Amino acid sequence: MAVLYNLSPLEAMSLFYDGEKRGVWNGDFIKNEKKRGLVLPPMLREFLENYGYLEINEGGEGKFKLFHPDGMGGVLLSDEEEGDIHLLVIGALNELWVAVRMDECDYLRIVFGEQSDDGTMWTPSDNGTLEGVLTVMFCSQLFGAADSFVFEEENEISAVLKKHGADKSLILPGEGSAQHISLCFDNGSGAFLAAEFDAECEHITMLHVVPRKTFAQRKAEKYATVSIDELNVLFDGEFYANALHCDFNHALEIKLEIIDRLEKAGADDLEMYEHYRLAGRCCWSLKKLDEALEWYDKAGAIVERLGDPEKLAEYYHTLANFYADNRQWEKSDELYDKQLDILREHSPEDVYGIGMNYQSRAQFLDSAGGDPERVIELCNLALEQFQKNPHDSGCKYEIARTQQLRGGAKRRKKELDKQKNAE
Repeated sequence: MAVLYNLSPLEAMSLFYDGEKRGVWNGDFIKNEKKRGLVLPPMLREFLENYGYLEINEGGEGKFKLFHPDGMGGVLLSDEEEGDIHLLVIGALNELWVAVRMDECDYLRIVFGEQSDDGTMWTPSDNGTLEGVLTVMFCSQLFGAADSFVFEEENEISAVLKKHGADKSLILPGEGSAQHISLCFDNGSGAFLAAEFDAECEHITMLHVVPRKTFAQRKAEKYATVSIDELNVLFDGEFYANALHCDFNHALEIKLEIIDRLEKAGADDLEMYEHYRLAGRCCWSLKKLDEALEWYDKAGAIVERLGDPEKLAEYYHTLANFYADNRQWEKSDELYDKQLDILREHSPEDVYGIGMNYQSRAQFLDSAGGDPERVIELCNLALEQFQKNPHDSGCKYEIARTQQLRGGAKRRKKELDKQKNAE
C-alpha cells in the first residue's frame, strides 16, 4: 500500500524525523518512578524519550511544551459529582498549564489550568486528549514548512488525493483534537497528507500536503544562514555560559554542524581535536557512551600522533574522568597514571594539574561510595600539590573544595567504623 492511513502522532513523528531520536534519558524516568512514584502514561513517556529535546517540543507562542519528568507535578481536585480527580501537570501552552487526568489512564483527557488571584481554574481542553495534543504539536511542526500546500475546495481535495493514490473513504477523522485531523503519508511521493474534518466529522474541509524532507536536510536548512563564527558563539553560549542548565542535545547539534563544516574545509588537526573532544563531552552528558567514545577516539588519535605533551595530558585526564564516571576504575587509573607521568616529566611545576589529577580520582570514587580511606588519601595528595601555590586563584579554590571532600569522606569513614563495631 503506497499510502499509510490514519497514523498516530508518534508514528507520524517517526517518519518525519527519519527515526532520529533526542529525548529524556531513560534513567530520569526510572529516578522519578523510584523517588516520587511518578509513572508516566506510556504515550507521554514515549514522546519525551524519543522527541523531548527536538524542535517539536521547544514551545513558543501558541505551541505546546511538555515538561521533563522532574518538572511535572500532581494536583488533586475534589468534585461533588465525580469525587477526587487526579491531575498530572505535564506541560504548558502560553500562560496555561496542561494536565492529564490520571484517573482515566485509558482516555487521558487534557485539562487546562489558568492562574488567577483566586487560585488555578481547571477546565477541559478543546484538544480533548493527550493524543490530540501530540497531533496538534506534530501539525504545528509539519505545517511550518515553507513548501506546505493547502487545499480547501472539495474538488481540489478530491483531485489531490487521487493524484497521491489515496482512497478518500479510508481517511478517518482523528479523535482528541478540535480539528479531527487524520495524518496520512504517501510512501511513493514521500509527502504527508493531513486532512482536517468538519465538526460533525463527515467531510474533509482542508487538506495539507507537505513533502517530507530528511532530518539532515532540515538541519542543514536550519543553520544555512549561520556562519561558522556564529555557530561557535552559539555553542559557547549553550555549553559554557549556560553550563548549569546546558541543553546538551542543542549543544551537540551545533557542534556536529561545526565539525561537518570544518572537516569539509580541511581544518587542521589541533582545531579538530578540540571539537571532537567537546562532542564527546556532550555525548557523555547525554549518556550516549558509545558515541562519546567514538569522538574521544578521534580526538586521541590526533594528539597521540602530534605528541603534544600538554594536549596529551588534557586528553588522558578527560578520558580518565569518563571511565571513572562509568565506574571502570582500572581503565581510569591507567589513564590518570599516564597523565601524571606526562606532567611530572614535562610540567613538574604544574601543581594545579597534578593536584586535579588526585582530586578527580577522589571525587569520582567518593560519589560511587568507594573506600573512604582511599578518598582521604587522594585528597591529601591533592592538597599537598595545591598548597605549594596557595595564592593561585585556581589552587586556592580547589583547596577549599578538596578539604570539603575530605571532610565528607572522614565522616563517612566514622559512620562505617561505628557500624563495624556495632556488629
